[in-house]
Amino acid sequence: MAQWGQLQMLDCKYLEQVDQLYDDSFPMDIRQYLSRWIESIDWDTVADQDSLATVRFHDLLAQLDDQHSRFALENNFLLQHNIRKIKRNLQDRFQEDPIHMAMIISKNLKEEKKILDGAKNRQDIPLTSMLSE
Repeated sequence: MAQWGQLQMLDCKYLEQVDQLYDDSFPMDIRQYLSRWIESIDWDTVADQDSLATVRFHDLLAQLDDQHSRFALENNFLLQHNIRKIKRNLQDRFQEDPIHMAMIISKNLKEEKKILDGAKNRQDIPLTSMLSE
């Protein structure tokens, strides 16, 4: 099971820790909607290479456009609005410094892993999710 899916199965005390990782600089909405894509990228490598960070930044914007289109097909005006707003904010914040975005994503993924590991060590993860890894 993907990391984001495992996190969502955790107890509230762990979800509060996850909540603290995300803010306006990189909203949790993006993590939710693009979880598979985000987890498929080696963000440590991206954060070390300016040209690769620029490519991944534009890939992320394209992923948001795709998500916007899905919401349009569902006639979900509010989520379309939110995605447009998130995209504008990301462009304003990271267009000139895409490495910073990659560093945030890399750090958040590592922190999520620590939260999951902590829950596993305390055996606060349902047995079924541990078996499916």
